[in-house]
Amino acid sequence: MARRPDIYVQIPAYRDAELVPTLRSLYATAAHRQRLRTRVLWQRGPHDVLPPDVLALPGFEVEAVPAARSEGCNWARQRLQSSWNDEPYTLLLDSHHRFVRGWDLLIVGMLEQLRAAGVRRPLLTGYLPSYYPDREPAGRKRRPFKIYPYSREDGVLVRLTSLPIRGWRALAAPIPADFLSLHFILADGRFNNDVPFDPEIYFFGDEVLTSVRAFAAGYELFHPHRVVGWHAYNRDRRVPHWVDHDDWAERHVRSLDRMRRIYRSPVVPGLPQAHRTVADYEDHINISLVTS
Repeated sequence: MARRPDIYVQIPAYRDAELVPTLRSLYATAAHRQRLRTRVLWQRGPHDVLPPDVLALPGFEVEAVPAARSEGCNWARQRLQSSWNDEPYTLLLDSHHRFVRGWDLLIVGMLEQLRAAGVRRPLLTGYLPSYYPDREPAGRKRRPFKIYPYSREDGVLVRLTSLPIRGWRALAAPIPADFLSLHFILADGRFNNDVPFDPEIYFFGDEVLTSVRAFAAGYELFHPHRVVGWHAYNRDRRVPHWVDHDDWAERHVRSLDRMRRIYRSPVVPGLPQAHRTVADYEDHINISLVTS
């Protein structure tokens, strides 16, 4: 009898030419590709196709939606979460990645190392170093990164940045993190129930809000101390949602207002069980999430 998949891989993809090479890399470099169940919420353009070799990947599933009907990245993430099938681990990715060989053993090993050290609900996340599709594989960066706050809009913290982890070569374990990246999260599968995505959050600021929600749900955030893969930060080979949707500015304003209300609430709304508050998170990161 075939072994049940261990990792539920979730990938929202919006008109992205890097989706196919991402899926090929994901499976080609995995130590145990049969242990993956990968589901793509494919917000496709009228001429987008998936080749036969991708459709034949073990455990691969795709839900195709015309890009014109897409409600945004967090809408897509929520739909993907609803398809979790009790796999022990869940991996949230974007559709523009490359991976180190044996990435699956590497990241699960890091998560279990944290658990063995006494972390009850570890979450591994980070801004992966960059790659450039037109220079592959020559342009790949080789250092792991830590995430920091970067900028606000109308007083609300919405943008993050990252810097290389100092002395990373001497580290023997992942390091504590203040913020998470939505292009790379590994957690227990129950994360899909514990921290449901809010489809009303459009784009900017969603990583900050998800950091708050995960912290409030009892998760402890960590950055990998080794390079586990690469992420394409430029948008040369994909079309952003806001290019196709004329109402994106209104969505963004509503999203910003929603985050401001949440950050001023005594509890974090929308969680099945909250163990900590927004104020607890602000104490943890030592800054205010909203200043006006």
